[in-house]
Amino acid sequence: MKKINVNIQQLLSSVVLGTLLLTTPVVYAAVPEKTGTEKTEDMVTLSGVVRDAATRVPLAGVRIVAHGNTNYTAMTNEEGTYSLQVPKYVTLLDFIAPGYNLIQMSVSEKHREVYIYSEDFSGDYDVDIQVADKAEAGDFALSTALTIDQEIKTRLGGDVRSITRGGTPAMGAAMFIGGLNSLNANAQPLIVLDGVFLDQQYGRDALHEGHYNNVLSSISVNDIEKVTVLKNATALYGTKGSNGVILIDTKRSTSMATRIEANVMAGVELLPSRPVMMNADQYRLYASELIGSTGTELTDFRFLTEDKNDYYYNMYHNDTRWDDYVYREAISQNYNISVQGGDEVADYNLSLGYANAQSTLDYNNFSRMNLRFNTDIKLIGDLSTRFDVAYNYNTRNLRDDGIIEDFSKETILSPNFLALIKAPFLHPYQLDAKGNPTEIVSDADNFASDFGLNNSWANPVAINKYGDAKNKNRLEYSMFNISVAPRYDFSKNFYATTLFYYALSTNNQRAFVPMTGTPSFTIDGIGVSNNSASSFNAKQESIFSDTKLNWTYSKKAHYLNLMGGFRFTNDTYISTAQEGHNTGNDKTPNISGSLNYSDVAGVDDVWRSLAYYASMDYNYKYKYFLQGALSMESTSRFGKSIESGIKMAGVPWALFPSLQAAWLVSSENFFKWDFMNSLKLSAGYDASGNDDIALTASRTTLAANRFQNGSIGIVLNNIGNASVQWETTHRFRAGLDMLMANNRLGLSFNVFKSYTDNLLTMKSLPEISGERYYWSNGGSLENMGFDVAANVKLLNRKNWKWELGANVAAYKNVVTALPDGDYTTTIYGADVLTAEGRPAGVFYGYETAGVYATQEEADKADLKIVSKSGQPTAFGAGDMIFVNHVDLPGEENVIDENDRVVIGDPNPDFYGNLYTNLSYKRFALNMNFNYSYGNDIYNYQRSLLEGGSTFFNQTTALNRRWIAEGQHTDIPKATYGDPMGNARFSDRWIEDGSYLRLSSVTLSYAIPMNSIFLQGITVWATANNVFTLTKYLGSDPEVWAGNSVLYQGIDRGLTAQGRSILLGVKINL
Repeated sequence: MKKINVNIQQLLSSVVLGTLLLTTPVVYAAVPEKTGTEKTEDMVTLSGVVRDAATRVPLAGVRIVAHGNTNYTAMTNEEGTYSLQVPKYVTLLDFIAPGYNLIQMSVSEKHREVYIYSEDFSGDYDVDIQVADKAEAGDFALSTALTIDQEIKTRLGGDVRSITRGGTPAMGAAMFIGGLNSLNANAQPLIVLDGVFLDQQYGRDALHEGHYNNVLSSISVNDIEKVTVLKNATALYGTKGSNGVILIDTKRSTSMATRIEANVMAGVELLPSRPVMMNADQYRLYASELIGSTGTELTDFRFLTEDKNDYYYNMYHNDTRWDDYVYREAISQNYNISVQGGDEVADYNLSLGYANAQSTLDYNNFSRMNLRFNTDIKLIGDLSTRFDVAYNYNTRNLRDDGIIEDFSKETILSPNFLALIKAPFLHPYQLDAKGNPTEIVSDADNFASDFGLNNSWANPVAINKYGDAKNKNRLEYSMFNISVAPRYDFSKNFYATTLFYYALSTNNQRAFVPMTGTPSFTIDGIGVSNNSASSFNAKQESIFSDTKLNWTYSKKAHYLNLMGGFRFTNDTYISTAQEGHNTGNDKTPNISGSLNYSDVAGVDDVWRSLAYYASMDYNYKYKYFLQGALSMESTSRFGKSIESGIKMAGVPWALFPSLQAAWLVSSENFFKWDFMNSLKLSAGYDASGNDDIALTASRTTLAANRFQNGSIGIVLNNIGNASVQWETTHRFRAGLDMLMANNRLGLSFNVFKSYTDNLLTMKSLPEISGERYYWSNGGSLENMGFDVAANVKLLNRKNWKWELGANVAAYKNVVTALPDGDYTTTIYGADVLTAEGRPAGVFYGYETAGVYATQEEADKADLKIVSKSGQPTAFGAGDMIFVNHVDLPGEENVIDENDRVVIGDPNPDFYGNLYTNLSYKRFALNMNFNYSYGNDIYNYQRSLLEGGSTFFNQTTALNRRWIAEGQHTDIPKATYGDPMGNARFSDRWIEDGSYLRLSSVTLSYAIPMNSIFLQGITVWATANNVFTLTKYLGSDPEVWAGNSVLYQGIDRGLTAQGRSILLGVKINL
């Protein structure tokens, strides 16, 4: 039996070693062995005493190690004293003790008292002295977050600007590091999971309005060990690194002893903030004013009748609060169990989790099942491997969320928006003869159908009820991945390793619009749709390999690490989308060829990249640090006629260098500032790229197209540009890190300036080409900013610990060059300006100065609009006062697009987070705040709910609309169709989006244990989104309408975040 085991182990070892030899260049390196000469070096004796910083009691058993050289080690005795002989070139000591944070002290003084702090405080020192600008967060044991981006926002808010994508569970956040480094390509950071680049699938299709692909929702926060944010020195990541990098490391075994940890959490989310809408009487008056403004000759309107005996009286005399039928308090639960252990041969960490989170917007729930198995195996001799397997399965039942962009092209299907705009005098259920509601759902309203095509709105209750089934409105997302990372150590200083990774993800979506309760909709140029069914099925396979050699040389005062390797990625993405109309009834949602106006689309994408890279890390006496890196990469996204970079093997390669330096000033002999424990200066330059463009950008392609819902033909789909290439971001940075007052006060300050050139842009084409745009490079932008982090230990007693921390960051973004001049992009009715000398994403519209109170005031201003046919119309009493900035010859006193100015900037002046941690014995209280200041928001939702020009229900602000001569107000008169453009995009809809939010409060208690089986129990309670201080009138000041930079600061009415309360328990066995 023993012989069989040995043969299997040898076989595994041979396979892994063979794989390494096949994929790794043969390199021989002579590594000097220790000769013992260091013992003859000039030595110096260091001594001192180590004390607990809270009690001042001397500590025994503290290990003192010469930093970077474990040959020189000592331990404190019962009196807390130590004596250690080290060579003169040693400049730094590490003080290590269980239950305490690492402390590092310079040896500039031969004897000193050292105070170390409990792990209840945040750590001040890193095991490896950091040269680049990075930030870390870990210990997520008591986290209530479904996805890690929530923790990044809460705990790293000054390092990553994060904007949560609404209140739907696990929808994620838009994240940005160091400003905005692109305009049209992806500007969000690269996510690296256990060394593997993740494709975030930002541009992939979603059938439901307001839904975003969030790959991070497939990773349980309980499985994550730590998160590291790289804000510079990202050259090694090639054409993926220009927007910063976020490294996510999952948990691995830390003990041979078997350890079991179970986490259970459950809670409730309360109803989010919503606009206050008109009641039935207020809306009836408003609607009658709209009808009067149409000039109609109709006089019989059923909703205006006051005759209680009228057949329609009960139908139109309700006072419905539609929110009550689509919102609810939401329950969430999360369970996770992990087991870790091992022996001399292998260590493992196995975790299993299940999460289920309801949305406060009904029928938008999220569930996840996840399994992860991480192992580290010693195969034979110096050959070892890492073997990881993970699987997750996410499901959502979905409905549209938020507001559509163009009401003329599709009907409104979002229950949360319908609940705002539906007439309150209607009821969601049909009424009996006595006016009591039945169980029959009301059909779509039609009281305003006489005043416009598609002027009827669905019953949100019907959308939810008749759209509820696994084959109607549902998303299923799964990901399976496996990775193997064999490593062979040629010596203790030289090793080779290869990471192989394979992932298969599937995304299956269904959408169904029921016939019951929804209006028929006229599709322009096609016909009438009574309802529709659609599906989307996608599969992505990812292959990733990363092979590297790593050599370390350390002798006396010198330390050198060299690393080099190559990285290969291969991704395939296949999707099919189908759509059909008029299914016949609500019980047949399946798509077939018999449906009207059917359509089929799909993609079959393949993209690859190959990168070579090398890095050097050198320091002298752990006092002077120098890091350099260089990568070169080629991808299938590039054109073949690129002029920059280098040509090799017939393809273009991009080059990205990096150079970083640091100086630990506090280790200098001249450094005699007793109040300052550590002072480090750092600076650096790096370049990295962004190749996130359409896969066919460099190639001309054809596609199938259906003509007038009939025959299918081939059309020109894209005009390629063989010269299109990557964007390049050059970043300069300088930093200062210090610790003072016996390490009680920490301060970090960084400044940066970055330049991005060869911006990826969409250039216009002549109409004769049949295409509107093509991808090109041109233009540049820059970012300049800073970030500051401070931490202070306010109270440090035996039983009481209290610390306070703050992070603040700021950037100024400006477009410095555009190849075709300034331009505007219309997004949700807003004109977003891209102009030289301006920040990215600024709002460009009309400036207002109130409302004309009298006709005399309007006549005196003598302002007018001119129709396309040249017919002028003067503004009158009750109209908005628009500022006339430009008068062109022959167009005096005309309000037109020439009068537009910059009316808002969605980029914040500064942003960040605050935190405080207070503990008393076994109790701990943690509070986290997030804030943003100086950013403007375009309230698209309010522009529709206070525009006063449609039969949408309006907010109560419309109760103060202008209705009579001489009335002074800020709300213009109600006029159907808005002929004077009173509701046009103007500063009327631009608001201050600054806010301060208490993001989370957690109170925990560690129950004392006296058991050999039960290691510990911690119970805790958390409140999220406790309060928000803001002047913003919308439901939530955290808004972002899409993944693009140009969509920032636009409130499209997504479900807002609600206050939540959760209880949990963590059990350690």
